Amino acid sequence: MSLDRDTSARMSALNRELDSERGLTAAVARAHYLEDRSRVEIAEMFEISRFKVARLLTRAREEGIVTIGIHDGGLPDPVLATRLGERLGLRRCEVIRSHGDDDNVRTQVGYAAASLLSETLVPDEVLGVAWGRTLTATASQLEYLPPVSIVQLTGVVSNDIASSPIEVARQASRTSGGKVYPIFAPLFVEDRDVAASLRSHPDIRAAIDLFPAVTTALLSIGAWNPRDTQIREAMPPDVLEVAESGGYVADIAGILLKADGTPVDPNFQDRCINIHFDQLLAIPRIVCVAAGASKAEAVLAISRAGLLTELVADHVLAEAIFATDDA
Repeated sequence: MSLDRDTSARMSALNRELDSERGLTAAVARAHYLEDRSRVEIAEMFEISRFKVARLLTRAREEGIVTIGIHDGGLPDPVLATRLGERLGLRRCEVIRSHGDDDNVRTQVGYAAASLLSETLVPDEVLGVAWGRTLTATASQLEYLPPVSIVQLTGVVSNDIASSPIEVARQASRTSGGKVYPIFAPLFVEDRDVAASLRSHPDIRAAIDLFPAVTTALLSIGAWNPRDTQIREAMPPDVLEVAESGGYVADIAGILLKADGTPVDPNFQDRCINIHFDQLLAIPRIVCVAAGASKAEAVLAISRAGLLTELVADHVLAEAIFATDDA
């Protein structure tokens, strides 16, 4: 019984000593991080050495007494942007530190893309737009655009009007005040005759005739593996089979690309209402907006195709691209 009391007493004393040491650790951390006191001041305050102050501050972080967070959501990462721009051979690259759910990330990246367009577009340009949730987030946050013409580069791929090219074009034209050239037609149709008939409609023809005049294209990126694209659900079964067997990994403005950047089935374009590969390649400035690790392989394919001159992305996508390179 006496041994038990002695053991209990020693344990109690040890616990008090540990609590006292943790209390000192917390007090030192509070003085340093919250009261902004130097290590010399803290050493004098607690009558301990500066070396012990340093050890206690390290211990505070290791034991979770102090946790440090950086609230950088939506802020640019210029170092990562420079690395990614050099890797992809881009004229301009912006990487945003993104946090939160998918909608928050799209908002953060979309805001950066909207700011870029507001700062760099000049009057009388022709801005071509496609579709996507990130592009919708971009268009909805445009605070200024000079007077430019807006042309829709693709037909519609889903019933979600909020993320359709029609909505992106409408939002951009409302900010710009310029003329808009919409395409009220689906992206995919049954056969070449139907596509040709639609292209001959005066309103659609007006948009298509403007494709060669586009100076800046604002586009999103679709990915196949892992799947992160709206196109797949709208594909006719025969086209889907060709895409899967042909090694489709990316889509941009309705154009399906292999990993090496070549189109999956060029003849398929005859059944689409959209800008063609060669026409897109001829546009002087192609700004793509994308987020998430799932887009890494697709971004690389689009870069290899030469369909990417500027990129606005989040840090997760940037890091995934470098990881893909290292694999």
